[in-house]
Amino acid sequence: MKKFFYLVMLGLVLFSTFACTSIATTPFVYTNSGNTDIKILGEVVYESSDRIGYTELLKAARNIYPDCDYVIDIMIDRRDTTTVLFFFLLSTKTTWTMRGTAVKYASLTSSEGYR
Repeated sequence: MKKFFYLVMLGLVLFSTFACTSIATTPFVYTNSGNTDIKILGEVVYESSDRIGYTELLKAARNIYPDCDYVIDIMIDRRDTTTVLFFFLLSTKTTWTMRGTAVKYASLTSSEGYR
């Protein structure tokens, strides 16, 4: 009887675990659909030793492409460089890099933009 009880409990736990999990087969990516009329301006790379965010990347994009309205497809990389100063004294420098694609909305006029 105990074996049957444990077997039923194990079955319930396994069923609830597998019933509450799902595997997404559709990737979440940006697509240029017919509803979005954009012009791709180019790639933007921003690097800093401080933590960086979207605002800094957008400013860098607008420095290169003044007509930039938005940055899409953003990737953030963190690179740690460790150097040995003395026998056991280590120095670590962190560099943050953001990359993205600068775009301009073709349907917006300059008075409608968010500048």
